[in-house]
Amino acid sequence: LGEFVNSFNTMLDAQRRDLFAIYTQAIRAVHGRQVVCDHLRAYPPARPVYLAAVGKAAAAMTAGAFAACGDAIHSAVVITRHGHVPDAIQREPRTRYLEAGHPVPDAASLVAGQTLVEFLAAVPAAAQCLVLISGGASALVEVLPSGTTLADWQRVNTWLLGSGLDIRTMNVVRSALSCIKGGRLVRALGAQRTEVLLISDVPGDDPRVIGSGLLCPDDDALKKLRELVLPDWIEALVHAAP
Repeated sequence: LGEFVNSFNTMLDAQRRDLFAIYTQAIRAVHGRQVVCDHLRAYPPARPVYLAAVGKAAAAMTAGAFAACGDAIHSAVVITRHGHVPDAIQREPRTRYLEAGHPVPDAASLVAGQTLVEFLAAVPAAAQCLVLISGGASALVEVLPSGTTLADWQRVNTWLLGSGLDIRTMNVVRSALSCIKGGRLVRALGAQRTEVLLISDVPGDDPRVIGSGLLCPDDDALKKLRELVLPDWIEALVHAAP
């Protein structure tokens, strides 16, 4: 019996090692650094590259871009959640790092939103613009319409997170109250060639939903919004937004 138990434990340990190895390889295969690096090595962008990254995986995706493109990157801005910025020794010297609130936005989210708009607006027309977006972008960057306060925006997001609505519907509401979501960030761009790489955190992988569609407008958004039953105070904010 003792020999059988030892043999069984040895077999079980081997299975556990195999399962752990499979799990580890699966995580590595979809890591933000790895997938961005693989893509940009296969499809290198034109020089010079101006890089903007937003989301919980922004730092990892940026690291992948630098690994693939190296000196081709002129400058970058990386916006991620508090505590997710790389240590000083791991930071790229051509990159500005900003931290903001998630899942509820904070004052830093407004600073990050304005910084993102200014960075994209300053990209030379002859340059390549590379935008990396991952989950969490909806809270991390924002430019609010005139008359909407940070407290209003935080209240909306807190209500949405507890509403039971699916992420697609939540982001329709977020887009309606934003000057950069729902594709409106495109207005910051000029004639630059722009490539957007997205890591999806939403069912269906719809780019209009990821990050509330910063660079991808939703032509059906108004129809979707009209079908929603929202609290009166959110309706008032929606009607006040441009």
